[in-house]
Amino acid sequence: VGMTGHTGVPVRSTRPREKGIALVTALLIVALATIFAAEILWAVSLQVRRVSSALYFDQAFQAALGAEAFAAQILRQDLQAGDEDHRGEEWAVDLPPLPLEKDGQIIGEVAGFIEDLQGRVNLNNLVNDAGEPDEVTLEQLRRLFQTLEVDPAFAGFLSDWIDPDIDPGFPDGAEDDLYSGLTPPHRTANIAVTSISEMYSMPEFNLEAFQLIAPYVTALPRGTLINANTTTAFVLNALSEDLDLGSAEGYVESAVEGGLGSLDEIRERIGEEAAEKLTLSSQYFRLTVRVTVGTSRLTMYSLLRRGNGGTVRTILRSLGTE
Repeated sequence: VGMTGHTGVPVRSTRPREKGIALVTALLIVALATIFAAEILWAVSLQVRRVSSALYFDQAFQAALGAEAFAAQILRQDLQAGDEDHRGEEWAVDLPPLPLEKDGQIIGEVAGFIEDLQGRVNLNNLVNDAGEPDEVTLEQLRRLFQTLEVDPAFAGFLSDWIDPDIDPGFPDGAEDDLYSGLTPPHRTANIAVTSISEMYSMPEFNLEAFQLIAPYVTALPRGTLINANTTTAFVLNALSEDLDLGSAEGYVESAVEGGLGSLDEIRERIGEEAAEKLTLSSQYFRLTVRVTVGTSRLTMYSLLRRGNGGTVRTILRSLGTE
C-alpha cells in the first residue's frame, strides 16, 4: 500500500526491495555454505582414502614379509633334506593364491614363487677377484647373447662396465670416453652391478634386448657357480662350444625330477675348465610374492642367501621392480 507525503505525492514502500535483497543474500550464503561443506566432505573423503590405502599397503607389506619368512623356512628344510638343489624339490613349487583373513573376514590374497638365481649367468663373474676380465665367463656370455640373437658385443661392454680400470677391452669394450659422449653423458660404474637393469646404461641397448637377456642373467656376489640342475638349455649350451643346444636340453630335462646327481658326464662333454663353473647346489634364491589387500596391490622381490649352516638371510628387498 502506497503512502502520501506532505506534498501529496504517493511514496512507494521499500520493504519488497529489502525482502528481495535479503532473499538473494540468504541464497548466496546457502550456496557458499554448500560449497564449503562439499569441500570439507571431499577433503575428508580423500583423507579417509589415504588412510585406507596406507593401512592396506601396511597389511600387504606385512603379509609379504610373512611369505618371505615362510620361504626361508622352506629353504632351511630343503638343505636338511640334502645338499643337491633341483626343480623337483618343494622350494620350486609355486605358492598358489591363498586368502588373507582378519577377524574372520577375507581381506585379500597372497601368492608367490621361488627361483634359483644360480641357474643364470652371474654378470659380476665377468671380472675376477684381481679385477681382470674372466675370459671364460666373457666367452660364455658372448655365446649366450649370440644364441639369443643379441649383439655379443654387449658382453664386452658389460665387462668394461664392471672392471676397475678405464681401458676399453678388445675387440668389444667401452669406457668413459664413449659414455661421456652419450645423452645424457655419464661414466662407467667400474664396480660390481647390483641389478641387471644397469645394462640399460650401455650404448644402443634397448628394451627388446633386455627382455631377451633378462631370464638368463643375474647380479650376484662375484664367484657364484651355475647350478646344472636348475639352469636352462641356453645357459648350459653357452658354457662350451662342444655342447650343442639339443644335448643341453637333454641334460635340463634329466635334471627336472631328481637332479643330475653328478657332473661327470657334462664334464666329459664340455671340458674341465668350463665344468669348473658348474655346481649341483645353490645359495642364492629370489622370492617373488604378490599380495592384494583391499585396493592395494604389492609385488615384492627378495634376494635370499642360504648359508652352509642353513641360515637364510635377506640380502636385497625391492618393491614393484626386480
